[in-house]
Amino acid sequence: ERTPELLPFLKYVGVVDSGGKGLLYVYDGFLASLKGEKLSEKAAALPSLDDLVSAEHHKNAQSHMNTEDIEFGYCTEFMVKLDSGKRNFNEDAFRQDLSGFGDSLLVVSDENIAKVHIHAEYPGEVMTYAQKYGSLINMKIENMREQHSAILNQNKQEAAAPAEKAPAEKQPYGVVTVAMGEGIAELFESIGATKVIEGGQTMNPSTEDIVQAIKDANADTVVILPNNSNIVMAANQAADVAGQHVIVIPTKTVPQGMAALLAFNPALGADENQAAMLGAIGEVKSGQITYAVRDTNIDGIDIKKGDFMGILNGKIVETASDQLAAAKKLLAGMIDEDSEIVTVIKGEDAPEEEAEELAAFISETYEDVEVEVHDGKQPLYSYILAVE
Repeated sequence: ERTPELLPFLKYVGVVDSGGKGLLYVYDGFLASLKGEKLSEKAAALPSLDDLVSAEHHKNAQSHMNTEDIEFGYCTEFMVKLDSGKRNFNEDAFRQDLSGFGDSLLVVSDENIAKVHIHAEYPGEVMTYAQKYGSLINMKIENMREQHSAILNQNKQEAAAPAEKAPAEKQPYGVVTVAMGEGIAELFESIGATKVIEGGQTMNPSTEDIVQAIKDANADTVVILPNNSNIVMAANQAADVAGQHVIVIPTKTVPQGMAALLAFNPALGADENQAAMLGAIGEVKSGQITYAVRDTNIDGIDIKKGDFMGILNGKIVETASDQLAAAKKLLAGMIDEDSEIVTVIKGEDAPEEEAEELAAFISETYEDVEVEVHDGKQPLYSYILAVE
């Protein structure tokens, strides 16, 4: 009931926050289950998952207010790498101080990082204050007045637009895949993906995003490749409510997704393709190189903050202070006498020269394997490695 007072736009149009209201329904269900009671009439009357996923936002919601009425014009997001040598960090005090710069404030922190979201009129002042606690990373500032004007213009254009053209002819198959990084998206498209959804790891697509991609694929049978263990459930939910024949191949990594897509054959039936793609997942080893944000110990491996970690099929198996050394150590555990192809997908944090050096190392050390290098431009992972 208090959410309209927390977000000006909610107050302006006289509605409560939908996420908060939904969470209350979740809690209502928890409590009823624990007490052995039936759901309240209000909760029992909720729409089905199918209704919720297919529901559209009111297209004219933004038209309820004028652009000039936006008091704090910049949606500002950033993270602070906390520095113990600077001011002592207290989350409550930090949040209280930031509240004077704008509204829609959210602060989440642990011992190393503080993440901030705020609508502010002077984002530079917000960041200058936050720098008293450490260095800034992952900064993003968006002009909400420009966004609002663009939405209003789009609404006008849609209202004046002529009737849509007849839809394209439906195809027998469509493949929807998830990719993190412009280069990886292009790679999936080049090997046959119909629709690529941006997402993965820190930016997972919603069930609704996947349902829309299924519709956009415009096919009798749609195959979904999630390429991340956190997205498999959303993919299965989307398949349940899409209202058409959808096959989810539970790929948990980009290499698995690539192997599955290469195994796809449009000349085969749906069941045959499903079997072939599932089989291909088991034929590829997936490796990733990333860095540690804090000291820890996982599965008996001591990891220091700033170290580079080698991840094999979802498990940390190697660590090194040098990025290239970590990649070499990881590959040593991935390549065996049966290996034929090694694919290196370079991330945005990997220098071109280093990727070339890694490819040369593979060719010289493992003479019987073929090496392919692609610029994936993915964040977080300096290298994604596939061994088949």
